[in-house]
Amino acid sequence: MKAIFIAYNQALTERVAELLDKTGARGFTQWEDVMGRGSKNGEPHMGTHTWPAMNSAILSVVDEDKAKKLLDGVKKLDEVAGQQGIRAFQWHVEEMV
Repeated sequence: MKAIFIAYNQALTERVAELLDKTGARGFTQWEDVMGRGSKNGEPHMGTHTWPAMNSAILSVVDEDKAKKLLDGVKKLDEVAGQQGIRAFQWHVEEMV
């Protein structure tokens, strides 16, 4: 199993939800109003007057084949909506109850 953490501009919420549905990643936990700043470029998303945008984040634990599809989908989304801001991170899940 793989854990996929996706942090993204809230403007991409519908597209991320579609990606989860398309890849069959049924189970997830979502956080709203997440603040942050990308490591490469882009503007901070801090919910302030100066930096008004906000992020959301999703964590989904999926089989390895779905993890690959999710990461590929995030990469494609980043290519067309890079100014919005989206990143995904993967790690191995040793056990799940």
